[in-house]
Amino acid sequence: MDIKQMIYFKTIVEEGTISRAAKTLHMAQPPLSMQLKQLEEELGVTLIKRGHRKIELTQAGKVLYKRSLQMISLNEMTFHEIQDMQNEVLRIGITSSNSNILPSCLAQNQNLAHVSFRIYEGSTYEIIDLLMTHHIDLGIVRTPFDQSQLHCQAFLKDPMVAVGIPELLHSNMTHMSDYQNKPLIIHQRYLSLITDYCLNLHFHPYIKITCDDSRTSLQWAQAGLGIAIVPQNILTFYPDSKLNHVILEDEVLKTDLTLITRPHEVLNASLQTLIESFANQQKG
Repeated sequence: MDIKQMIYFKTIVEEGTISRAAKTLHMAQPPLSMQLKQLEEELGVTLIKRGHRKIELTQAGKVLYKRSLQMISLNEMTFHEIQDMQNEVLRIGITSSNSNILPSCLAQNQNLAHVSFRIYEGSTYEIIDLLMTHHIDLGIVRTPFDQSQLHCQAFLKDPMVAVGIPELLHSNMTHMSDYQNKPLIIHQRYLSLITDYCLNLHFHPYIKITCDDSRTSLQWAQAGLGIAIVPQNILTFYPDSKLNHVILEDEVLKTDLTLITRPHEVLNASLQTLIESFANQQKG
């Protein structure tokens, strides 16, 4: 089985019929049908259920389609990496709410001036997936997450802060216990962390709004609809003097900004330099 066969199979699946796939591939239908038959014979399985007007995959076909996407993507990525070897490119994934951390780190390191960067943004779990499928070289994410299959290096501990209009939030509200019966705006990812902690403090938090981005939490807080509980670093995106913010002193609610790489992988010199820059930034 080679990459060309994977491309043929992927095209058949996505076009829905062999005839349409043949047109897309600029080839006649009989040779494409033969390629499919040879692939099935080589693997010893049936990939497509016969007798259907549109392609219907067997379980084996579904697995092969998924793997074909990964292998074709990896093949293309490898080609571009080799082409770009003279112009080194580091591929970095970072959660959107922490994207301000990377520029400040790079600006202070002249040893990386020759390096170009491809930045991917997404949730922590999306970044982990990009790393494990070799789409990125380094991820910058925030706890909590499953660290068992990753090499992790925490470089910054970030407390949670409460953010809200003055009518809702006062400077003496420095612990989560001060927020009983207060309308809270919580990022979905921190919902269980905050809820479980509140239950340990013997109260049920009043979760007014949940969302999927800490920046959205601040927008709702700005509208006066509740108090946002967000990582402190997010405040650099919204220096809004109309909103109060209070650092929460609860140790349990602190999260770690963490560098993730694939375990047991030898890192190139530029990537090691970048990782050391984060460590030095924290010491500073």
